[in-house]
Amino acid sequence: MLNQLKKISYLQVFNVACCFLIISTVLFRDLPFFWDAISKSARANWIYENGLKQFIVPTDFNSGHPPLWVSLLAISWTVLGKSILSARILLLIVNIGVFWQISRLCKNNFIKGVSAVAMLLVCLEPTLMAQTTSLNNDMLLLFFTLFSLNSLINQKPFLFTLALIGLLFTNLRGIYLFTAILIIHALYLRYRLISNNKTLFIAYFISAISFGIFCILQYKELGWFLITQNTNYNQHRQSTGIKSVLINSIVYAKSYLEYGRFIVFIVLIPLLLKYVKEKSLKNTRIDRIGIAFLVIAGVLFLGMVPFSNPIGDRYFMICYILAIILLINLIVLLHLKYKNLILSTVVICFLSGHFWVYPATISQSWDSTLAYLRYFPLEEKMENYIKDSGLVNSSIGTRIRLNERDFSTLKGVPEIRKYAHFDIQSNRYILLSNIENYTKDDELLEVQNNWELLKTFSDCGVFISLYKRSKY
Repeated sequence: MLNQLKKISYLQVFNVACCFLIISTVLFRDLPFFWDAISKSARANWIYENGLKQFIVPTDFNSGHPPLWVSLLAISWTVLGKSILSARILLLIVNIGVFWQISRLCKNNFIKGVSAVAMLLVCLEPTLMAQTTSLNNDMLLLFFTLFSLNSLINQKPFLFTLALIGLLFTNLRGIYLFTAILIIHALYLRYRLISNNKTLFIAYFISAISFGIFCILQYKELGWFLITQNTNYNQHRQSTGIKSVLINSIVYAKSYLEYGRFIVFIVLIPLLLKYVKEKSLKNTRIDRIGIAFLVIAGVLFLGMVPFSNPIGDRYFMICYILAIILLINLIVLLHLKYKNLILSTVVICFLSGHFWVYPATISQSWDSTLAYLRYFPLEEKMENYIKDSGLVNSSIGTRIRLNERDFSTLKGVPEIRKYAHFDIQSNRYILLSNIENYTKDDELLEVQNNWELLKTFSDCGVFISLYKRSKY
């Protein structure tokens, strides 16, 4: 059995991953844009409605992120028709690209003795799995990050240039990752982990110039670049005080440990310390992955913790992937006696991550595990209940983004079906769900403790509940 597993190639593992991605696309072909992806749909819709004549989105709903993903969405709608399925076909292409890059990273950086099957452990990382179903730009950013690392390690100047350009044009976090790649490059050269191919440095120049031209064009069009003047998003680009930095530091650390990932770092940290301490164990592949992990994690920490933008687990997918590869390598290098038990435990913890649901008073990164998929059937049941009960939607206040279906499901919402804005003082009914993080704790507790519960639907911790004011 073990000998047969060792004969499995990276291409075969990649093909298995692709089969699951295709099946997922078919199963979730109607799954709407969710959470932050809704705003991407709105921007893509503007580009689409304007006939692809302008790719710089107006300030009214521009968060400052470069427009590559939303432009690709608009193009996919133009070519395939405006539908959720068209967007999911685009996401499928990106997902396949991501898993191809993961297979290249594993093949080039797993040490001798590690089977290609170990790549499946990387693929099971819960936030990575969740993001393969999310129509956000994070998988595209992950693709270009992996593409950059692989092109750097494999010394491919042209591909490296394309990868860095993609990094900068996908998301503002691409600037941090661009910086991290530059530092990684310098350290690889310093420790002779790659050869000194000077043509690779041209890639930084070309990509930076390209992004600079975009910033100039955006400034001419909107009067600003990078830091949006949209007040809804600008508040997330502000520096914070010491207290907020400490809180953000805790949230940052929590992101690495959530959803079963804690087991990776419980095992990894002592192994890594042992590896660093024992000079005789030095291995080029482990050094490359270790440096990449520490640099990217450090740059993202410095780039996010001092600012007000909420920190999401999905921001650090590249770090999770590198940490898992590093763990697998160290387990094999150090000949751990219980390696099969450890790896099996990691798999179980990763799968359990999709069932982690915090109390409603604790904010949760809902797009970071597949737990969010359980919400949509509950929403449908609740809306059927509201309809059957003869309740008027406009009498129900909520912060669930039900009124944004023009962009989430790409289907218009008649005025009669729109809900009222959440106002605990004036709403006769209130619709609550732990799937949104906007409702404050005191508001949540006030409704749960003092209002009449009419109906609730739940599934493994995910819930949606309708309340009626006790005295109205």
